[in-house]
Amino acid sequence: MVPLAALLVLALASAQPAAAPRAKAPAAEERTARHFESSKDDPVALRAFLREMPKGGDLHTHLSGAVYAESVIRWAAEDSLCVDTKAAVILREREPCEAAKGHRAAKEAHGDPAFHTLLVDALSTRNYHAARKAGAYQFFDAWDHMGPVPSRRGGDMLAEVARRAAAQNILYLETMGTWDLHIAAAAAAKVEWTDDLGALHERLLQAGIRDAPKTAELDADEARMRDLLRCGTKDAEPGCGVTVRYLAQTLRALTPLRVFAMLVWSFEQGAADPRFAGINMVQPEYWHVPVRDYDLHMAMVEYLHGRYPQVSIALHAGELALGLVPPEVLGTHVGAAVARGHARRIGHGTDVAYHPRPHELMAEMKRKDVAVEVSLSSSDIILGVRGEKHPLRSYLKAGVPVLIATDDEGVARSDLTNEYLRAAVEHGLGYRQLKRISRDSLRYGFLEAGQKRVLLDRLDRAFAEFESKDGR
Repeated sequence: MVPLAALLVLALASAQPAAAPRAKAPAAEERTARHFESSKDDPVALRAFLREMPKGGDLHTHLSGAVYAESVIRWAAEDSLCVDTKAAVILREREPCEAAKGHRAAKEAHGDPAFHTLLVDALSTRNYHAARKAGAYQFFDAWDHMGPVPSRRGGDMLAEVARRAAAQNILYLETMGTWDLHIAAAAAAKVEWTDDLGALHERLLQAGIRDAPKTAELDADEARMRDLLRCGTKDAEPGCGVTVRYLAQTLRALTPLRVFAMLVWSFEQGAADPRFAGINMVQPEYWHVPVRDYDLHMAMVEYLHGRYPQVSIALHAGELALGLVPPEVLGTHVGAAVARGHARRIGHGTDVAYHPRPHELMAEMKRKDVAVEVSLSSSDIILGVRGEKHPLRSYLKAGVPVLIATDDEGVARSDLTNEYLRAAVEHGLGYRQLKRISRDSLRYGFLEAGQKRVLLDRLDRAFAEFESKDGR
């Protein structure tokens, strides 16, 4: 017979291995958190830490604004396009360029540093502090200088952003763009505006939107991306492992008819093609038409949400600051986007403090589980909102899910690692907060449930490996 004391010893010994895994993860996380805090005074170490740290997704990124100016110039050169040197605008004109009009071949920029510098500064916010234009104008004017390049190079742009995401350990991208836009424009040209959105919706469907093929341009762009990344071959690049979905975007500075036509087309794409995760509305929120028609736009989205309830909605709202618009406009858009726009995510939300009852609004966002997409660099450049002026910590304190995103990393000369770095340095976020934000950037993505579970499992494994490395 085995003595009772021996049985107790054996029982305790056999229990040890089962208990160890439960204690290991918190210990590794705590060690990693301490290492992170010790790196905050060392910019090099902090950048390296955050670049390596798994980052679930970037849910607020505009495809054409995500590519760097250097790539735009290279593609213009490869396509033999010309540049208006006075306006620093890439033209549809192809070589030979009209020198008498001040036009030069884009390829000449690669042999002329001054010419190249002129174009990079025009196509981005590089050196915007030294420019005559304020950051907001320099930011949004960048698209005017790109000319036809984005519409010609969709696949190349996708390959670039996938490569950059993979290099930063990002698993998922939800990128905004317009595909087959001519279909919505052609339908709008065939009908007349009416305040009856139901009747207008039906007329637009009959005018060509209902029966139009909905994937032609995206099919071509994705094929080009896979070819550039060598996906499916033994030489496939890491970017092939980044899951990419799309938000069909509507330009909101157009006439009501054209805005509604684009919205109908966006909802149609979202309903018909699983690659389209949802819809959004873009263009500067402080421009005259988006301010004047904001309530109308929310009525349009509310109507279409009723007709296409399966389509997820994210909306730019509250990307405003004191001085950009009259004071009575400030603080009004976020609440409307949540209540009438049925937004599951809010882009920017920087003017929340100007809402008559900001804490009630944030409490409502928490209750409805509406996340806010924070892009610190673009808020700084466009709005001059930075540091303690940014409501990031207010949202966190109120329990609103916060997602760190890039917005337009190419135009802003940033990347997602830098946005995490700014959150740590300027707002004092700790490792566990950033880890939660990283996970939430998958949880609040508009992915199908099965794919979301797969990516969350990948992220959890990536964090376990990250936290287990020596030196932390």
